Amino acid sequence: MPINLKYVPVFRARQQEIIVLDSFDFGDNIYPLIEIVKAKDRSNSTATFVEIYSRIINAVTARKVFVDLPLYLKESGSMQDEVLAFSRRVISNREIRTQHLNSLAALNQKIIPVISSYILKTGEAGTITSQTNDLRPNYPSLAFRLFVPTFETDWTEVLANATSSDYIILDLDTMPPYPSPILKRSIIPKLKAINNIPKIVIRSAINPDIQNVKIDHGNVIVEADNSIIENFRLFGADACGDFAGIKKDDLTAGGTISPGFIYYDAVENQYYGFKGDVKNLSEFEATIVPAIVNSASTTRMIDSGIPYLSMENVGWRILQNIASGHESGKSQAKFKRIAMEHYLHCIKQKIAVEEIN
Repeated sequence: MPINLKYVPVFRARQQEIIVLDSFDFGDNIYPLIEIVKAKDRSNSTATFVEIYSRIINAVTARKVFVDLPLYLKESGSMQDEVLAFSRRVISNREIRTQHLNSLAALNQKIIPVISSYILKTGEAGTITSQTNDLRPNYPSLAFRLFVPTFETDWTEVLANATSSDYIILDLDTMPPYPSPILKRSIIPKLKAINNIPKIVIRSAINPDIQNVKIDHGNVIVEADNSIIENFRLFGADACGDFAGIKKDDLTAGGTISPGFIYYDAVENQYYGFKGDVKNLSEFEATIVPAIVNSASTTRMIDSGIPYLSMENVGWRILQNIASGHESGKSQAKFKRIAMEHYLHCIKQKIAVEEIN
């Protein structure tokens, strides 16, 4: 069992996430999980699925990369067209989804494909076994991603198929990150009984209901809860995971300008919110960045003795460049990258000083 794995950040293969995947050095203790949610990284790309995602995965500086075509996505009319089309054409069809994962098998020493049950997606039974049978010949390691609503049904299949070279992922979605009665009664005892397979518990710290317009400027976002990195051992897990410091959104189309930023305070392990006074991109430079740079959170991290805000922190470096006028801050997308880069750097530092262990 690889004892080096401590943290699994979840990325969607979208523009800003791909930039971070390409630039961040994950080291030996972090294995990113990439959720492929559409056929192409850019709508105008002429490359094939294999060419696009092989390039993205190859560029990731990590020992291993989990790759998922996520079954938990809830299809809706407001979902982005290309995501909805991919979900219906590829993800919802077990055989086609498996073919897509197997098409990346040239990278099987780096990729760990992720398997989930189809029971809630299509009602099809025995799909963990059938996926294992189809993927095992091409991949030395597999990951089984389980969700609370179907855990009991799926667990028997996982036990019948998982080996010591595999991984078990419990995805709590937005459930409170504390062992609740339902978890204590059945799920946690089962996880704790398994000692030869690495176990990871994932939870979205920033739920989709948190909106920039509702942020209390400069104050803690009480609805955000990142305590999974402190208590994942209570779940019988060997590592923890989340959505890399950003919100797990519903992949909906469009959206309006709403200047806001959710800033991770690594000392308190809490998120603070900052927002503009008006709906204009200039508010990032005029209001949000100065407030972040001069915040108590920034002071705490600088004074902590841990290099959370060193120049190796790309997110912090971009904030400094914007504050000094050397770089434009008039981009909502750029602040998504800043949030991820800053959070991942802080988590890497926490691992280095064994705050995550």
